[in-house]
Amino acid sequence: MDSMMGYGYGSQAYGVGELGFLTWLVILIDLTLLGIWLWQKISHK
Repeated sequence: MDSMMGYGYGSQAYGVGELGFLTWLVILIDLTLLGIWLWQKISHK
C-alpha cells in the first residue's frame, strides 16, 4: 500500500515537472526569437 502511494506521488511530481519544463522551454524559445527579431530590427537601422 505504501509503495503504491509512493509510486503515485512520484508519477504526479514527474508530470508537474515535465509540464513546467515544457512551459519554460516555450518561454525561452519565444524570448530567443523576440531577441533575434529586435536585434535584426536595430541592426537594419
